[in-house]
Amino acid sequence: MQLFVQTILAAAILTVPCEAAEMFKKYGSAAGWDVFVNEKMGPGCLIAKENSAAGTQAEIGIDATADLRGYLALYSKKPKNVTAGEKLSVVFDIDGEKFTGVATGQEMEGFDGAVVPFNNLDFIYGLAKKKALTITAKGRDPIVLNLTGTDAAFKALRECQAAQKK
Repeated sequence: MQLFVQTILAAAILTVPCEAAEMFKKYGSAAGWDVFVNEKMGPGCLIAKENSAAGTQAEIGIDATADLRGYLALYSKKPKNVTAGEKLSVVFDIDGEKFTGVATGQEMEGFDGAVVPFNNLDFIYGLAKKKALTITAKGRDPIVLNLTGTDAAFKALRECQAAQKK
């Protein structure tokens, strides 16, 4: 099964403390993931985890600006030499199940990342039962996200999102 998704490369927001403080409010933590409220997303909640050894940051969240939808973002501190507007084929491997998409490049200083919107929140919540997510862009090193602890983190994410409706 293939899922064609449009991705855009964006800055690593949570790795820049002054920007993160303006955009995100910490809600809590669960199983090694931090839970934040992003006022600019509706407000929407997200879970985030940094792998400092690999130089990566992951975010999985809810965009509540209109109909609820989910998104997944992975960022790398290692420059990937992506030019603005460059189209990249991307493969998302979730425990061996592969999906494809197209990434559109954006230049930034020292950070590369991919943001993937999903219309079906069940897809995002389904990651809780998985072990690893690997995103590979053609000609670039894969970024691997260990999904350990996402079950507890998603419970906290749902609680956070429910609290935003009050």
